[in-house]
Amino acid sequence: MDKLWNTYTMDLIQTITASERRYHHQVIPYQQNRLVVKLFGKINIEIVREECFGPIQIAYRVYPQDFASAAVPPSSIDRHGMLDGTTPVGDRQQVFAHYLTKLRLIYDRIIEVSFADEQP
Repeated sequence: MDKLWNTYTMDLIQTITASERRYHHQVIPYQQNRLVVKLFGKINIEIVREECFGPIQIAYRVYPQDFASAAVPPSSIDRHGMLDGTTPVGDRQQVFAHYLTKLRLIYDRIIEVSFADEQP
């Protein structure tokens, strides 16, 4: 299962790094079983492996608290290498599309906060 986690995180690191300017995100140095992505230089998303045995459970934690309400649902990687049962971990583009789908909730929250700041 470690190999699947490593494949998943390396795919994300490579595609996030290649698209930093387009999506305004960048990878921050991380510890084992954790990947941190910074959006717009302000919002941190921790992608955390929560289980060491069996299917890999992935939690997405958003900081600062202003954006924590954009709760991103957890994911999992099964023993066959399928992310949420639909996306093969070995397909870098599909893994990145899955990541962007997860981020949509955060981008929606950014828009809400931006418009709230403009209200009189």
